[in-house]
Order: sequence, then structure tokens, then C-alpha cells
Amino acid sequence: MKTKSKLRFVKAYVCALHLFVSYFFLGLLYWTIPRKLHQRILLWAHARNAQRLLKTILKLQGLFIKVGQTISILTHFLPEAYTKNLEQLQDAVPPCPYEEIEQRFLEEFQKKPDEIFKEFSKTPLASASLGQVHVAYLKGGEKVAVKVQYPDIETIVNQDLKILRRIFWFLDLFFPHYQLKQTFEEISSIVLQELNFINEGKNLEWVQNNLKDEKDFLFSKVYWQYSTDRILTLQFMEGIKISQVDQLKQLGVSPSEIAKKLIHAYCKQIFIDGVYHADPHPGNFLVSVENTSSQPSPPRGGGKGEGENFKIVFMDFGATARISDAMRAGAAVLIEGIIRRDNELIRKALKDMGFIAHEENEESFDKIVDFFYDRLKDIKLEQIKDFNLNNVASLQDIVEFKKLDVSFSELLHAFNVPKDWALLERAMILLLGLSTHLDPDLNPLSIIIPYAEKFVLGKNKTLGEFVIDTLKQNVLTYLQLPQDLAKILKKMNRGEMNFTSKKQNSDLRAIQNHLKKLNLCLCFFGLLFAGTILKEEYTQYSPYAFGLAGFVALLWLKNILLG
Repeated sequence: MKTKSKLRFVKAYVCALHLFVSYFFLGLLYWTIPRKLHQRILLWAHARNAQRLLKTILKLQGLFIKVGQTISILTHFLPEAYTKNLEQLQDAVPPCPYEEIEQRFLEEFQKKPDEIFKEFSKTPLASASLGQVHVAYLKGGEKVAVKVQYPDIETIVNQDLKILRRIFWFLDLFFPHYQLKQTFEEISSIVLQELNFINEGKNLEWVQNNLKDEKDFLFSKVYWQYSTDRILTLQFMEGIKISQVDQLKQLGVSPSEIAKKLIHAYCKQIFIDGVYHADPHPGNFLVSVENTSSQPSPPRGGGKGEGENFKIVFMDFGATARISDAMRAGAAVLIEGIIRRDNELIRKALKDMGFIAHEENEESFDKIVDFFYDRLKDIKLEQIKDFNLNNVASLQDIVEFKKLDVSFSELLHAFNVPKDWALLERAMILLLGLSTHLDPDLNPLSIIIPYAEKFVLGKNKTLGEFVIDTLKQNVLTYLQLPQDLAKILKKMNRGEMNFTSKKQNSDLRAIQNHLKKLNLCLCFFGLLFAGTILKEEYTQYSPYAFGLAGFVALLWLKNILLG
């Protein structure tokens, strides 16, 4: 099944070299032909190179398939042609001959499958990059699914990691802004974790224990006596594929209720437990329907069709992730920074979460933060809760990087997307896509936001209370500002202070903004004082002064809240 070591080495390098040469000449063409023509040629080259990469990976198989799958998860800069082709690797692995599976059992148990199990199917139920699944029966009659790694996979993984390390490091010399060395380290870490099936079994039991009070979910039992690092024996779970919406409806199950329960389960895993099943692909869920033989289809909008007669089966815990303490703490600081429009606070939060790669790119980062904040600052919480996933066109303005005075290389150099976030983002995208398939009218954010509030702010505080506390701090800061500003001006007048800035324009805008707020504050108190005086002798004019004071107060608050 596996290509010989030297041949694998040659094929991998030939493919990498071909891709490099292709894009090298395209880079030279950039300066000699019109931009539109170059863009069309580039798209054609992406499609052709992506197909070549896919064919090479399928020939090499082994770790290269797993790496191709992982790259499609971790990288955010690949052209669409590559992501579409690499997604095909999920279902493109041919099965391994039974003799190799038998060899693995002899290595692990010193026995053949037929000597361990009452029955063992020689034809695999499913095959993947590192192993495949067979149906078997224990001697007590229990039906099980046996996940078996290929016998030579460890050697192939070590060889392929060496090849890939050299390829990634070579490409990093010419494309340093893509951080390919770090991407390789993340891929290597994920692959090595998945090689140990004991970890997968423990992850399954961990998530199962976290959801033990939730009665709507089922998990396979791990048969540890028939499991090793390279073989995992699980209870065989029966059910209907979660994507079979019509079949579920015929059995009286509401797809909308399935989606709601699944979203609740993931919210608990991500926001409360901090450990979650990181691959919510439709193929990893079944729906177990109870008492379907005598149960008619319920009327629309009532009866057991509301979701009381089914359970959702979780499968495949090879990809299980954890929310780090740094990510959790950084999320709270990030929300606070967005509300306060404090770039320093936002920068610190993102850096703590692992998003900023180099501190010297603070100016580019500030431009990006300002750009996104200008588009998000007017969005109300109620609007987010009412957001419809099908209305994606309204998001286009948010990602118009062309309006930024920041080059693509600066953007990649300023930001480093951490593995934890990449896995979480992918899990949420898959989950939202699955929920939309089950119920296009469902708004997942109405379920997610309450969990997110607890995750970011803690159990005893709501987002409204957090906003009020932040505004109070802002008001106190601006009330203190005149006194602090007076001290600074005195020092400047005496020549005791001077300063320089790398970001002169942005600093001047910030100073102007603060001075505007200070002027409005002084006008408010001045009009309030004038109204009080006029009330004593010129009563008919005092309402005008108080009215103007109220108007100025509104402008002042608007500037505090919206920057």
C-alpha cells in the first residue's frame, strides 16, 4: 500500500520543486504583464497546482494525507483552489489489505483478530490516513468497532515528517511571511497526538463525563482490555446519519431540535468545560431514534417531533481540543478593549491569545484594529442575536482589506493565528454549517451568546453590567483628565517635557479626539452653571441654558461611547 521510502522522498521533493518554480516564474511575470492578466494566470496556476498536489498526496498516502487534511484546517491564507482540493482527502483513502491489519494484531496482542474476537470482518467499514475501522463481535456477543493503525505507519510518519520539515523550511526561506516553520510544528504536534489511540479513548471518556448530566447524547464504551496505543476497540453505535434530514422527519424527529441540542452541547464543551470534540463533521454524528416501529410521524409543530424521542451519538475523538487559560483570559480582556476602544488593551489581549507575531508591527496592527472597530462599533447586541447565517453578504464590508493601507505581507507578519484558535474556528464553522443544514431558519447565535457571556465575564456578571462598569470607568477617567492635562501642559510650557512618536498621525488624531471630549465636558458644566445663575434673576432664559447643557451632554456621551 505504501510507496517505498526513497521513492516517496523523490516524489515529495519533485512536487514541492514544481510548485516553487511555477510561482517563481509567476512572480517574475508580475512586473511584465497587466495586473488583470496576471490575476487570471495566477488563478489558473492555483487550480493546476492544487490538482497536482492532490494527486501527489494520494500517491504517497500515509502521513501526507493527514498533513493535507491538517493544512486545510490550520492555514488561513491558501487560495480557494487548494482548500477545495484538500477537502477531498477526507474521503479519498483506499483500504489497506487485511494481511497488514492481521500483522498489527500480532504485534500488539501476539494473536490474530479471529483469536481475540468471536467474529471479525475482513472488509473495513471505513479507512483513513493512519488506520481503518473493522466491525467485530466480542465473545460475549457485543458488537464493536475496532480502529486499527497500519503496521508500518510509525516508520512512515517519522520519514515523512523529516521530508516535510525540509520542504517547509525550504519554502520558508522564500516566503518568510507565511510562518511555514510554525505551521509545520503545529501539524507535527497534531499528527503525533493522533498516533496514540489511548489518548483518543481518554478524550472520549473525558467529554462523556463532562456531558454525563445531559441525557440527549450517547458515547461509545471503550473496551480497554482490547485496546492499545495502536488499536482502539469501541462499542458499535447504531443510528441514522445526522445529515439525512428527510429520513429523520419520516421517523418523527425534528431536525431543528437536533441542531439546538447539538449547539447547546458544543457551547457547554467550549465555554464551560474547556474541552471539546473538535471535528463536528456530519460523518461524526448519528441520531439514535427510540421506539420508531410503532411511532407515526407527528403533526407539524407538536408531539414527539419536538425532539423527545432521539439521542445524538458522538463519534471519532481523534481531534479533541482544549481552551487554554491564556485564550480564556485574553478573550475577557479583548471584549473590554473593544468596548473601551483601547488599542493597547486589544493588542495585549490578542498577544496573550497568541495572535501577534512581532511587536515591531504595532502600526499595521493599529490600522487593522481601527478598521474592524469602525465597522463593528455600531452593532448592538440585539442585532447580533437576530443575525441570520444566510445573510452573509452584509459581512463583506468587514473584510475589505483593500481599504486598509496595509500590505498583505504586513498583515501576515503582524498576525499569527494560534493553533488553538484555528481549531476552535474550524469547529464553530463546521457546527454552524451543520445546524444550517438541519434548520436554515435557526439562529445559532441566540443560543451561543449567553454561554459566551459566562465564558468571558464569569458566572455572576452579564454583558450589560460589564458595559455599565466600563462606561463608569470611562466617565471617571474623563473627569480626571482636565487635572492631568493641566499638569502636562505646565511641564511642557516650562520645557520639562518633550516626546517623539512613530505614529504621529494616529497620535494626533487621538489627542484631538480627547480634546474634543474635554471641550464638550467643559461646555456641559459651563452651561449647567450658567443655567443655575440665570434661574435666580433671568428665569425665562434658564431653560435654554439647561436645554443646551442636555444637548451637549448627549454629544459628550456619544463621543465617549463611540470614540
